[in-house]
Amino acid sequence: MVLRSLFCFALLTSCGARTGLPSPDEGGGGQGTGANGGGGSLPGGGGQGGAGGDGGTGGEGGFVPECDPETTQYIYLVTNDGELYSYYPATGAFTFRGFLDCPASFDTSPFSMGVDRQGTAYVVYTDGNLYRVSTLDASCEATDFIPGQAGFFTFGMGFALDEVGGTEDKLFVAEISFNGPSLGLATIDTETLELEYLGPFSENPSDRIEMTSSSDGNLYGFFLNNVGTGGWVVEIDKTSAAIVESTFIQAGSGPSALAFAWWGGDYYVFTGNDDEGTNVTRYDPDTGSVNVITSLGSVVVGAGVSTCAPGAL
Repeated sequence: MVLRSLFCFALLTSCGARTGLPSPDEGGGGQGTGANGGGGSLPGGGGQGGAGGDGGTGGEGGFVPECDPETTQYIYLVTNDGELYSYYPATGAFTFRGFLDCPASFDTSPFSMGVDRQGTAYVVYTDGNLYRVSTLDASCEATDFIPGQAGFFTFGMGFALDEVGGTEDKLFVAEISFNGPSLGLATIDTETLELEYLGPFSENPSDRIEMTSSSDGNLYGFFLNNVGTGGWVVEIDKTSAAIVESTFIQAGSGPSALAFAWWGGDYYVFTGNDDEGTNVTRYDPDTGSVNVITSLGSVVVGAGVSTCAPGAL
């Protein structure tokens, strides 16, 4: 999940304290059982690796069954240049999956991403068009989504379970225009491609937000502080768009590429710029610790993690 502000980026730094946001996984969900099975490991933003061997070819079109561990145990990342990576927090390994071959116009680029329980990525581009992408090989197909529904052209994204222990998830989107506060929260039906507006956020700390979910089925977001440093990790009511809880993290500086994901009990924030690539910052809601743990040489503009990921069931 990610957003990009006028192509101006800043790095996220460490520090922060807990201010009441509950841990999504009170049981300390599992950290997964395997590591990346091949391809290019990029622990420090090194050169790109090959299209790694993290699994089979899947079903028709490269898409796979629900909760296949070979595809749903990772955080997936898309860059401003259309690169697709998998990131495995248990080992810190990045694997290059390929370049998106979406039938997009040359003057557009990825803006944000979400990943469903089948390991299929949904990527919105800067012109508002929405594409389906295989997380196995980055192959891409257009959808019939009509940009601009309810005023939503570009948006942050994240899938969330309908209920704890359930098997159905839904794509939530938060409008982003950079011309003022977000219009609020909506859902997109990934079969009909219709957007349903849920309402404005009860608080709008900034004009840019990304979202993720967790094992408790709740929806969480990260509002980047675009007039100073840091940002807010928030819990969002999925029905009313009310901000239920908020934790400020003293990290980051100014407008930035932003992506946000939850995995194994921790939050991961991805921020970067063209000169230095992307920093990966982990926030532990149990201890309040916020630390930059690794980096990638490319600029990440979207992150997505399946609700089947480790610690998410």
